[in-house]
Amino acid sequence: MELPRFDRPPAIVLGLGQNGLATCRALGRVGVPVIGIDNDLEQPGAKTRYCHKVHCPEFTSGGDGLIETLATIGRELERQGHKGILLPSGDLNVQMVSRRREELDPWFLYRLPSKEVLELFLDKKSFYKIAIERDYPLPKTYFTDEAHDIDSIAREIQYPCLIKPYQPTAIWRETFDTRLFLADSPDTLRRLYDIIFPVHQDLIIQEYMTGDDADVFWGVTYLGADQKPLAVWSGRKLRMYPRGFGTATLAESRHDPWAAAETVRILQDVGHVGYGVVEYKNDRRDGKPKITEATGGRTWFPHGIVTRSGINLPFIWYRELLGETVEPQTVFEDGIKWIHEERDLKTVMLYFLPEGRLTYLEWLRSYSGRRTYAYSAWDDPGPILKSASRILEAGMSRLKRIGGGRQGERNRVETTGRKKKDDILLETDPTVGKGLRRISLD
Repeated sequence: MELPRFDRPPAIVLGLGQNGLATCRALGRVGVPVIGIDNDLEQPGAKTRYCHKVHCPEFTSGGDGLIETLATIGRELERQGHKGILLPSGDLNVQMVSRRREELDPWFLYRLPSKEVLELFLDKKSFYKIAIERDYPLPKTYFTDEAHDIDSIAREIQYPCLIKPYQPTAIWRETFDTRLFLADSPDTLRRLYDIIFPVHQDLIIQEYMTGDDADVFWGVTYLGADQKPLAVWSGRKLRMYPRGFGTATLAESRHDPWAAAETVRILQDVGHVGYGVVEYKNDRRDGKPKITEATGGRTWFPHGIVTRSGINLPFIWYRELLGETVEPQTVFEDGIKWIHEERDLKTVMLYFLPEGRLTYLEWLRSYSGRRTYAYSAWDDPGPILKSASRILEAGMSRLKRIGGGRQGERNRVETTGRKKKDDILLETDPTVGKGLRRISLD
């Protein structure tokens, strides 16, 4: 493998999806050399000019390919007199690095908690159990991985409630084609359980906090080796995909002292170090915020907004690992919007406009003010050009199908001719909007 000659230790960004792209830009713009590793070098993020790309065919397979690629890079950097700085961007690659960290130690620097603590973030069920034991703010949660009585759960839990796998399997995805179901009564919960449990036994049943996408917000921090926060940021979602249950497509920076302090407290309490995020949602039933999920050891989907609003978190990460003095940073601009061009267009067209949640004018106004984008950047046009070509190709493909008079077009959601079992699944799938009932996603 041939690498450029680096005059300082390079950052190794694992994954060139949206958050990997944000990391490459945050570091490349301040002069840090970056190596980006992925198996898909045709995706938009891989078109950035801010990194040297390395193709790793097994990057998303969970096999030995990533470790072998890193070892090859590590030996080359060693010849140059450097150690690489590892910055993971996804659950799978941070898990691989964590589990094989002893093999990587000769060549790389990284900031991860112990293997046991990191597994809390990778295994959401384990984190929920810790949250229950330590009385973190969490909606009422039950598990079906041990002795349980679904009738008792159905009587005790408040409605609506979610029923979902703690870790979706291939069989789950093939059978249900959705992440979760929403029950509004004991009878509905029991009926869903009777259908789902034979397919997937390890379930989470959790009270659902109703509300809008904008009721979801985050605290983001970077804890140094001594667990002291070197960066603290907060913000909120404005829209997500799928609507109500997905990742952010439109977000904004917002000072929230409670979220900032609570995030640091929780992550310190579980023994975390490094990059960490806790997501919350305001529970309209009692007016209190509660945890929806926590992420640790890797970058989080819209983290480019943190850099744009004034805290270059990847650079803090990089400098701390090199042993440089880093002054804690907590000052950032309020009201900076972050927009994922592809996904926000999708969620608006599939959910918000068909369901009357937005008018066209309100949609356009939602982009007003200071903003940054997942792909668009004047100094790095490759990602948005690739994204635009991908959107255009999808649009042309759909027009061809429509123009060809295709009969029996198969939607993800069919509204006629269903069996009784399918009816209950359709009715309780909260990710299905009116737009999905009308638009083919083939």
